Amino acid sequence: MGLFSDIRKITRAYPDVRSIARRMFVTNSLDGIVAAMGIDVGGFSDKADPLLIASSIIGGTVAMGIVSGMIGVYVSERAERMKEYKELERRVASSLKDSIYWKAARLIPVYVALWSGMGIVLFPLLIAVPYIIAASGGLSVRAAYYSSMLIGLALMGFLGYFLGRVSRESIIVSVLRVLAMGVIAIVIVKLLRLGIGLG
Repeated sequence: MGLFSDIRKITRAYPDVRSIARRMFVTNSLDGIVAAMGIDVGGFSDKADPLLIASSIIGGTVAMGIVSGMIGVYVSERAERMKEYKELERRVASSLKDSIYWKAARLIPVYVALWSGMGIVLFPLLIAVPYIIAASGGLSVRAAYYSSMLIGLALMGFLGYFLGRVSRESIIVSVLRVLAMGVIAIVIVKLLRLGIGLG
């Protein structure tokens, strides 16, 4: 309870932190969705093992979420916050240990890293669900493929809507802009499949 209370206080004292966490969540959500859809398109065939595709999506995005999304973001954000904290200590010529500045240097990186990691992992897990259903016999592999792609595009549309709300710009334009990223990724992977003779 004390940890969450401290995080709440710090995010109020440092309003830029929520903006940073939001950007990391959205950026990494898009990365995770596009990566999952790339695996989806790249690995699909009517004879594909749905469990293999699901495990590839889950394994890839969870590994990326933990290593890059959480640990990588944590260490880089911690370095920046500690730099600010130590510069502040030098300016006041006194130790600031146990102050809100010390807590901020420790907790802001954790807060940002958690949002960042969730962005990479959360949505791709939803994209893998149709393949898990297919593995249990509930869907054909082709139906799982189309369902998975629709979920991915729907999630990208949702993020486009969210970004439109944040920026206070046209929501339709924002949704279309983000969906275009998904379509471009699909086309690139399909062209690569054609290039190596997978059709």
